[in-house]
Amino acid sequence: MTIKQELQDKFKTDFEKPTPIQDAVWERFSDGESVFGLAPTGTGKTLAFILPLLSRIDTHAKRTQVLILAPSQELAMQTTAVAREWGAQVGVSVASLIGGANGRRQADKLKKEKPHIVIGTLGRVLTMSEGGVLKLNTLQTVVFDEADEMLTDERHDSLQALADQLPTSVQLGLFSATSGVDLKYVFDTFHQEVRPISVGTDAPAAIKHEFQYVDQKAKSNILIQLARHNQQALVFFNTISALVSMQATLQHAHVSVMSIGSNDKRQVQRADALRLFKKGEVALLLVTDVAARGLDIEDLPLVINAQIPQSKKTYVHRTGRTGRMGKAGQVLNLGNDHDIRNLKRELGDDFELVKAVNLHDEKPKQARSVTKDLKYTLDDQVTAESTVNKTIAKQHQHVSNQKSTIVESKRLSSVIDKPKKKKRLKASKDKGKPKWANKREE
Repeated sequence: MTIKQELQDKFKTDFEKPTPIQDAVWERFSDGESVFGLAPTGTGKTLAFILPLLSRIDTHAKRTQVLILAPSQELAMQTTAVAREWGAQVGVSVASLIGGANGRRQADKLKKEKPHIVIGTLGRVLTMSEGGVLKLNTLQTVVFDEADEMLTDERHDSLQALADQLPTSVQLGLFSATSGVDLKYVFDTFHQEVRPISVGTDAPAAIKHEFQYVDQKAKSNILIQLARHNQQALVFFNTISALVSMQATLQHAHVSVMSIGSNDKRQVQRADALRLFKKGEVALLLVTDVAARGLDIEDLPLVINAQIPQSKKTYVHRTGRTGRMGKAGQVLNLGNDHDIRNLKRELGDDFELVKAVNLHDEKPKQARSVTKDLKYTLDDQVTAESTVNKTIAKQHQHVSNQKSTIVESKRLSSVIDKPKKKKRLKASKDKGKPKWANKREE
């Protein structure tokens, strides 16, 4: 592979071998060819484009040479972290441009450092370029991560504004888990021919897809039960309003829960929520589709669709957060009969949906670090409550017995003492009487 030796050495230390998409893309992308890499989620697409890009960077040139665009702040931050880790091996500098962060600081950093790679969201990148802070005419490569989400009609004006500032020789990299990318549209907008490279687009066999017929109230009960069993899960919602409502319910039940996807949250809050979830310090992370696009959460055991997705494409992206890199994963779909029937129709034969018989037939995966709220499992609580109740009952019985003993003791005492009192009184009356008088009375 045409990857710098320093990167090869690190790769061999971290991984056994390249994934199929990496094998298929590295050489072509390193040679400057524009490609559309299509592969399932969790198969190493990020390193499929990061390593060739790092190998082509001219580290002596103080200018931005690569732009990587992502549909969400979270995915942009995640890709930035990967690029910085690997870029440090070869002296490549990386900057992040995302909405929600301080724009002035970002601009100052761009002017001062002139990073080799900029990773960000389309809106913030265009703001910086239109302000003269970021020069796009020096770029040699532009990558669209989650390209099916980026290259849409809704973004046409912004994409055209971007294309107008790019050099005619720019290399394009499109990467996605689903094939919803119109390559003719790409050519008409960016004037570049893109080679499709499709690898293993079947659904990962290691993921178990289940469903449960439930009403709205039962959904929250299931989530509470899972959290109390220390089961970590990424929970998807179609709308922010439904997410916010569920979060309030779970917090009221003292469940360890956070969310990303709410429009009114600052970027730092969203970043903290993701960081704590990855560390295992949060049981449930509630998300919307845009916020969770492309998130890489290592060893995530479970994805829950609290609201059933409306398309197969959305289902693929949601479920791809678990079972990554060939590892086992589980998906639980919660809905009524109508919801599940529509989902089965939408997915066709590509996914085998089975009914979840018992959510806890298998021992749940323990979160890496359990919070205080999750200290006891539900079974432990039941056992503890039963033990406490028995102890309290025994104590009540003991107290009751003591009271009975005291009452009985007093009663006997009164019975025993009463005749003595009469004798004492009688003796007092008899004092001074002749003996015969006493005998007569007896």
